[in-house]
Amino acid sequence: MDGGSAAAQPLVVLCGPTAAGKSALAMRLAEVLPITIVSADSRQIYRRFDIGTAKPTCQERDKVPHAGLDLVDPTHRFSSFAWATTAIEAIARARGEGRVPVVVGGAGFYVRALVTPEPGIMRYDARYLVVDPGPVLREWIAHRVDVMLASGWREEVVQLERDVPDGAPAWQASGYAAVREMVRGNLSEHEAREAVVIATRQYAKRQRTWFRHQLPAGQTTRIDPRSPDALARLEELVR
Repeated sequence: MDGGSAAAQPLVVLCGPTAAGKSALAMRLAEVLPITIVSADSRQIYRRFDIGTAKPTCQERDKVPHAGLDLVDPTHRFSSFAWATTAIEAIARARGEGRVPVVVGGAGFYVRALVTPEPGIMRYDARYLVVDPGPVLREWIAHRVDVMLASGWREEVVQLERDVPDGAPAWQASGYAAVREMVRGNLSEHEAREAVVIATRQYAKRQRTWFRHQLPAGQTTRIDPRSPDALARLEELVR
């Protein structure tokens, strides 16, 4: 792939389970350093799937440059290799603009495709900061689902159902199946909410397992985003 000099380039990867506070921590970092956030989220690549994927708002994107969002239409299948190609370009572009690229997301297979595209080949000298608040994540997930529903997730799905085919890959994003059933009258809002919370917690459990076993211990730091020194530790890593 891209060996040689690229393999020596440092790269900070802010990763961890969904709803753990990765994006919020990155936004705080942007207040003290000129960064570009490169989203490593396999759901946020789809255009129009916004609320249910917790995609950064227009205000957040205006405040901090983001890459890796809205890459393809909902019907398009997008591989980790394709995402890595766009991420490489975004990283180079950020550095060319004098900004620090920070990869932020929970798609471990995206991160692996970017950093180690083949066994034994390292494209970047990555430093991983795994963000995880511990047991409280269960409550954080439930709260975020409530916020999504209050922010118009149902209405978003109503619009999407009009022209996005049933078999579109974007529908596989966690939680959308239950909200579609609610829209169709097969589930109450309470039932849909509970189904989304359960599905999201299961997804977070799988992510935790991946990040626990797939990252090199010597290059990995784990942090609770509620810790008073969380931002300082991230800033130190990036600098």
